Amino acid sequence: MSLDAAIDGLRTAVTGLTGMKRAYADPPESISEFPSAIVYVTGGQLSASAAGGVSLHTLAVEIYHARQVLPQAVDAAKVWPDLMFAALKADMTLGGAVSHINWPVTYKALPLRYGDQIYYGMRFEVTVKINES
Repeated sequence: MSLDAAIDGLRTAVTGLTGMKRAYADPPESISEFPSAIVYVTGGQLSASAAGGVSLHTLAVEIYHARQVLPQAVDAAKVWPDLMFAALKADMTLGGAVSHINWPVTYKALPLRYGDQIYYGMRFEVTVKINES
């Protein structure tokens, strides 16, 4: 288990969400497919003990919608909390990439800047635990 594996595990879960066009493995120069997602780490905590230790990593999932028609983007984004909850609850180890997901998972609906563009979407924060040996 590693941070890289945790990001890949979460990206795989996001890729499987109904309606998701693409979840990028690496941040692209620009976004051209909607809805699409980017998964990355925002921070964490490392703890050592005689038994090995524990790593907690907070991963962000940003789901982008095109914003040409704002009311349509806002309406389309409403599905993501339910879909994300169902996907994470169904696989709380992200395919064995993490020991488990630390609940709660938080989210915000907001304008999302990527490069020089502003989109609309959802930003989730998922904290995962990795038991270190």
